[in-house]
Amino acid sequence: MIKLIAKTFGINKYKMVLIVRTDLRMNAGKIGSQCAHAAVDLYRQALNNQTIGLKQWSFLGQPKIVLKVNSENDLLEIHKAAQVKNMNTCLVYDAGKTVVDEGTLTVMGIGPHEESEIDSLTKHLKLL
Repeated sequence: MIKLIAKTFGINKYKMVLIVRTDLRMNAGKIGSQCAHAAVDLYRQALNNQTIGLKQWSFLGQPKIVLKVNSENDLLEIHKAAQVKNMNTCLVYDAGKTVVDEGTLTVMGIGPHEESEIDSLTKHLKLL
């Protein structure tokens, strides 16, 4: 129903993407926790900066997609490209209390932003 309303009224689709490093071999619980940190950080930044699209993203169900990369370098390349396009981004560094060492970059987030813009940076990535 929401997609029909968006299409009818010409509302752009917005989403949030969370990108996880698979080379760290984090368990499902750790991945979930790190993705939650990224989602909260992105939302807080978007709210503080009154990011265009935050209301549309909220209205259309707050879509969040989780993708994977094989290395820190891959993550940082996407982050840099997103920053060049002035997208809302965040990097999550772990506190080191459980699975990975303190300061380890685990997840990157982008959005909420127009789906087509995010896809231009992430379409080559696979779902986690």
